[in-house]
Amino acid sequence: MALAKPTVYPNSQADPLYVEASALLSKRLTGIGRLVARLLAAITQLRPVRLVTTIQAETARNQRLSTSLLCGHEIALTAQDAADADGDIAVWARQILRRPRRRHDVRESSRHAGLYTMLRPAERHFRRELCLLYDFTPLLLPWAHTSDTRENFGNYFTQTSGLCDKAVAISHSTRHDASWLCALPPEDVVVCHPGPSVCVRAHACGGSMSRRDDVLLVVSTLEPRKNGRLLLDWFLETSVLAPGAELWWVGPQGWLCDGIKRTRRKSRGRSIKLLGMISDRRLCEAYRQAGATIYPSLYEGFGFPVVDSLWHGTPVLCSFNSSLQEFSFSGVYFFDGCDPGSLDEAYRAMEADRPVAIARSALEERFSWDRMARTVESLCA
Repeated sequence: MALAKPTVYPNSQADPLYVEASALLSKRLTGIGRLVARLLAAITQLRPVRLVTTIQAETARNQRLSTSLLCGHEIALTAQDAADADGDIAVWARQILRRPRRRHDVRESSRHAGLYTMLRPAERHFRRELCLLYDFTPLLLPWAHTSDTRENFGNYFTQTSGLCDKAVAISHSTRHDASWLCALPPEDVVVCHPGPSVCVRAHACGGSMSRRDDVLLVVSTLEPRKNGRLLLDWFLETSVLAPGAELWWVGPQGWLCDGIKRTRRKSRGRSIKLLGMISDRRLCEAYRQAGATIYPSLYEGFGFPVVDSLWHGTPVLCSFNSSLQEFSFSGVYFFDGCDPGSLDEAYRAMEADRPVAIARSALEERFSWDRMARTVESLCA
C-alpha cells in the first residue's frame, strides 16, 4: 500500500498558526494525541506552526506529562519537520517536542490565529481562535469519566468554547451534539473527518502478511465507555466462535477499569491477550493479521480503530451509535452495543460475506488529513 505524497506548499512566508499542543505531552499517545500529531504534520505543509501549551510545570508533574514544552515557551515547526511523520507517529511527536524552544512572544502571537486542541483558557490570546471538538461524552456519559474530566470539559463545552471564532467537529454526530451542548453557535461549527491514525501513506510494517481467521483485534484504551465487559463476556461465551480463537486487545489501561482488568482470560479453549501499548509497526502487523476487528464502544466522536482497520483491508464489527453510524462502508458490520445476540448476528453476516470486499477509494475520499488541514487553514482568515 503506497499513496502519492502530499503536495508540499512553499510556506516560509506564510503567517504561522499557533497550536496548543498539550495533547502531545502524554507519555502514551492515544486517540486525541494521535489526531493532533497527524493534523500538525498536515498543517505544516501549508504554513509554519508554533507549538504552545497552557500546561504549567506543576500540572505536568502532577499529571505525569512531558515537560518538554511548558507554558511560556514555543516550538517552531516547518514543512521539513513533518518529513518523518508517516512512520511511528508517537516517535515523531516526541522528536518535535525535543526541538529548540524559545520564549513565547505574547504580542507577536496576538497578531496571528491559534488552534486549541484540548481545553482553553478563559480569556482570548490570539487574533482569531479555533478549536477542535471531539466528543461530548463527559456530559453525555458522565459515569464513564473521572470527576476532574467532567468538571474541566463541562466548563469548556458550556463556557470557554464560546470564546472561539470557529470550531472543527470531527464528525456530524459531534456537530449535532455541539448544537445543544456547546457555547458556540451551530453555524460556527464545521465538520471535517480526520484521516487514519496509522499507515497514512504506506505500511509501517513492510512485506506480505498472512491473515489469521482465528484472531479478533480490539484497539482501545481500557475504560468504561469502550464497553469492554460486554465484549470480553461475549468472546468467552458465544457459540459463533471456534475453540482456539484469540482476542488481541491493544491499548493502555485507562480509568475506572479495575473490573475489566480482573476478568478471566480463558474459556472454551479461547484466550484473551492484553497487549498494552505497541509501536505503529506492530499495530500495522496486528491489523493486517487479524481476521476482523471489533469496536463495541458505547459512544464515539469519531472512531479511529474503524477507519484504521478498513484502511488495512480488515472488516470491522462495530456498534451502531453516535459517530460510528457514519462508517456505512463495505466491510463494516453493525451491532447493538448492549446486545450480545446482535453481535452474533453481525459476526455471522461477516463470515457469510468472506472474502470481504472493502472499497479503499471510498475511504480515501472521506478520510483525509490534507483536507482537514486545509479546512483549519481556511478558518484562520
